[in-house]
Amino acid sequence: MKAKLVLFAICAALLSINVNAKIKDGKAMTGNSLSEFGKYTITNSESPMVYQDKVLETYDLNYENTSNPVRIGVVQEKKCRTFIVRNDEFEIQYTCNSGVFGVKKIEKRFQEIPKEEMEMKLNKVSYYAQRVICQNQKSTDDLLGLIACYFPDLVNDEYSASF
Repeated sequence: MKAKLVLFAICAALLSINVNAKIKDGKAMTGNSLSEFGKYTITNSESPMVYQDKVLETYDLNYENTSNPVRIGVVQEKKCRTFIVRNDEFEIQYTCNSGVFGVKKIEKRFQEIPKEEMEMKLNKVSYYAQRVICQNQKSTDDLLGLIACYFPDLVNDEYSASF
């Protein structure tokens, strides 16, 4: 538990240092993922995700050392927000549950990539470490920054080259 708290404190501090701008009025949010993917940029997407005939608030997440952008769709739930994080190769979701924000395997209602394929690509150690990322309310921009920093660790090394 202490290790998780220390990791969270470090990530929160780095996030506050590394985030240069908030996503508003077409501006980008940038930072360093502290991973092989390198620096990231998050912008409002010009091609939004659609779920149940509703257009979702959608963002493009680009890393300097990857060729395929990651899209993040935000689903407003009754008590929280669910972030669908995907590209052509990988999909996962980050969500809140009783005030806890963390990663979760993609629910069937959002799934586009076969479950077996995702199981091969998912780094299970990082997945279980990210089940709880924070336990207090954060803004959408803060949560997007956390996703940008944590997401690269979810991809098994042998598949990260295809990003």
